[in-house]
Amino acid sequence: MDEKAAGGADSKLAEKKAQETDADAPESPQEQSGLVVVIDGQEITIATPTVQDFIWVDVITGGTPAGVLERAKAKGDLIDILLSRTKITPEQLQLLNNDALLSKRIIGSELMQFIFKQTQQ
Repeated sequence: MDEKAAGGADSKLAEKKAQETDADAPESPQEQSGLVVVIDGQEITIATPTVQDFIWVDVITGGTPAGVLERAKAKGDLIDILLSRTKITPEQLQLLNNDALLSKRIIGSELMQFIFKQTQQ
């Protein structure tokens, strides 16, 4: 009986340690989420802005005094940064490049919805 109790405690401790150190642990819901855009009927999940993107988000939302051109440039830069962080398949990349302007407009629209929804909370 003592062996079972000791073995049970050891196995629970081992499970907990494995969960803490497991490199293949599932991502948290925040890490799994992203901006989902639909381009030509195909869903593409794009990385979401993080704290390090605050400068661009601040310019876009009007927190920093900037003109229309500066805001547009900040939005374009942020889209490029998010795309660089996104794991995109070659097929998705081809889809994005088929009509790059339309793709950026679609991504920008989803990005603005995401940013302004986050700032209202």
